[in-house]
Amino acid sequence: MAIRLRTVNGTRIALCAVESDPLPDDLYLDDGDHYALAAKFSLDWKGHPDIEYPHEWSVMATQKVRDAEQELNKWLASLEVQTCLT
Repeated sequence: MAIRLRTVNGTRIALCAVESDPLPDDLYLDDGDHYALAAKFSLDWKGHPDIEYPHEWSVMATQKVRDAEQELNKWLASLEVQTCLT
């Protein structure tokens, strides 16, 4: 999943690119970049499943403008309609 890195009131957060609208100072990371970072963090933090970021997660929630699963379902439904029309 592509993500945007954004700073909100001094807190650096990562957002789902589908669930957020771009802002001028965002840093966009495509699927490959996100995957590479996830693999690195998984290696670095192996054995530490209890790590949590409640402050960052609450700030992330303030930036969400749509739900990725709903967007996916709309897109899949549009493909079904297009397939039926052809």
